[in-house]
Amino acid sequence: MQDDSAWRETDLSRRYDAVIIGSGAGGAPLALRLGQRGLRVLVVEYGDFLHVPRGGDDKPVGKFIAEVMGSRDAPLSVVGGRTKFYGAALYRMRESDFREVEHEGGISPAWPISYAELEPYYEQAEHLYRVHGAPDGDPTEPPRANPYPYPPLPHGPVVAKMVERLNGTGTPAAPVPSGLDYGPGGKCVLCPTCDAHLCTLDAKMDAEVASMRPALATGNVFLSTRTEALRLLTDSDGRRTTGVLLRRDGVEHRVQAEVVAVCGGLPGSALLLRRSRTDRHPEGLGNAGGALGRYLGGHSVGMIFPFVSALKTVPSFYTKTFAINAFYDGAPGWKYPLGVVQVAGQMPFWNEASRPIRPIAKLIGTHSLMCFYMGEALPTRESGLRFDGDAIAGRVDPVHNLETFARLREMAVEAFRRAGYRSLARKRPPYLWHEVGTVRFGTDPGTSVLDPNCQVHDIQGLYVLDASTLPSAGAVNTALTIIALSLRAGDHIARQAGMTEERREEFALPH
Repeated sequence: MQDDSAWRETDLSRRYDAVIIGSGAGGAPLALRLGQRGLRVLVVEYGDFLHVPRGGDDKPVGKFIAEVMGSRDAPLSVVGGRTKFYGAALYRMRESDFREVEHEGGISPAWPISYAELEPYYEQAEHLYRVHGAPDGDPTEPPRANPYPYPPLPHGPVVAKMVERLNGTGTPAAPVPSGLDYGPGGKCVLCPTCDAHLCTLDAKMDAEVASMRPALATGNVFLSTRTEALRLLTDSDGRRTTGVLLRRDGVEHRVQAEVVAVCGGLPGSALLLRRSRTDRHPEGLGNAGGALGRYLGGHSVGMIFPFVSALKTVPSFYTKTFAINAFYDGAPGWKYPLGVVQVAGQMPFWNEASRPIRPIAKLIGTHSLMCFYMGEALPTRESGLRFDGDAIAGRVDPVHNLETFARLREMAVEAFRRAGYRSLARKRPPYLWHEVGTVRFGTDPGTSVLDPNCQVHDIQGLYVLDASTLPSAGAVNTALTIIALSLRAGDHIARQAGMTEERREEFALPH
């Protein structure tokens, strides 16, 4: 594990080129890119490093989120943020996700940039996070300039049989692009305890392992843990950021910087912009058009359990290796986009069930592969946060396309049935996963908080890079898109900073 003792005493009295608030999927890659470009950067993290030993070679590699944090819903204020427990499925959003698309329940908005503009940064993110994948079996795989940096992960025997049967009955199964340190010399052992688990081997390429540690190694990036961002500071005209007000160990510090990037996730980033309001920005920074906190989107998610055997339990192995993406843009007899079906990792979800149904849940979980089906939940002007002063007084969920959601469930059950697998898939309202929006980027200050470079409208030097930046969620996992946007913004910020060659040499580490 990383020795973090040096980072806690980071000097908060000095001036930095940039301050980044948050060290998750948005903040850590941004810190790395700015450090590589020669800027002196302070990263502020409300939490601390996670130190969870495996406890012996005979113990599971991964620690389940509820075991580490006390609850699956506990705040994840740690170095690396939510990625410490993510399943490392690192998808590029589809080309259609960048365009306006009609759905059953409304419109998924167009993005202010195209897929082609983000494609080079997707490639950089895939190399940085060691993404294993291939386009095989995925008719919606977007164009790429170069192949995946690493081949797809191997299927375990049970999954390989299911994939063969799906393909043989007309349902193409595609590899899940996964960010793991797997292969010759790698740390990953393809254990069953990955999805929703903390990896004690540091084999999962999360934001801390893949970005924060390399950022600190540049010598240009400094990290202050257990530090709270109280307010964002602007000049007297409210047109430029001047820094941030922090609190560490009960002491307040005003840190000056020409660039501040808010990467606190949902709802943290929107809340910080709200409580930084001034006379010039009375409803919050970037909220002149009333978009702050609004346009919440995400994924509508349901669970499906295709049974592998009635007699034998599923062995322990890494299962998260295939998905069905053939229904992404629709299907015969249904004109609207549907979504994806994706196998999940092995998770002891039955331990979170009520005591009476726990034995039944465990029986289901140990005799099937846990999968989920996922479509887009649509952002609207009404969906999002409701502020009361500087607090959140309520929330309105995005629009779930309920008929589409039901159709996707039916198609998933039928696909597994044709392949010889009976499934359990309860008819229930969708879960909301992978939330996006509330500080989205766009071209119109009336409907967005950020410009196409992820800078707050009319406030120079203030950026937001995290899930709240995304105008929509599409129907694939959003982490890689957040990483790619952060790398892109990092290049923009460095260009704006106008770093000279002499100053780059001043900041660079000795070779």
